[in-house]
Amino acid sequence: MKTHYETLSVSKDASQDQIKLAYRKLSKKYHPDVNGGSKDAEKIFLEVQEAYTVLKNKTSREEYDRQLENASHNHDKRKAGNTANKQTSESKQAFNIHDMEKNFEQFFGFNPKSKEMQSKSHKGKKNPIDTSDLFERYFNK
Repeated sequence: MKTHYETLSVSKDASQDQIKLAYRKLSKKYHPDVNGGSKDAEKIFLEVQEAYTVLKNKTSREEYDRQLENASHNHDKRKAGNTANKQTSESKQAFNIHDMEKNFEQFFGFNPKSKEMQSKSHKGKKNPIDTSDLFERYFNK
């Protein structure tokens, strides 16, 4: 996505006069009246208007610069996170439809045939979804 600085073709450290000059030049070039009502020119003209509206005021420009800086940091973090996620997902074992019992055990935490818990802390206990004990106590069987 283009920044307002790129829209006006100025550097981030451009002076107010440079921004104003770039705005005037581009607004004259892309004004809809000059371009016979061209939709593309009108779109660029509106982008130039918006960029100048933000950058002409010192406080709104400072706020915009902070937003750009935060977006840049967040983008760098996401990029680093995507690389880490890619590495961990590659290291994980792929889901195999032919090994359903093992997949079931991995997902639900217990073996569907033996009904034993997978984790070490629950060794010897029945699965967490098994309600047979509750059923038997309720109906006194």
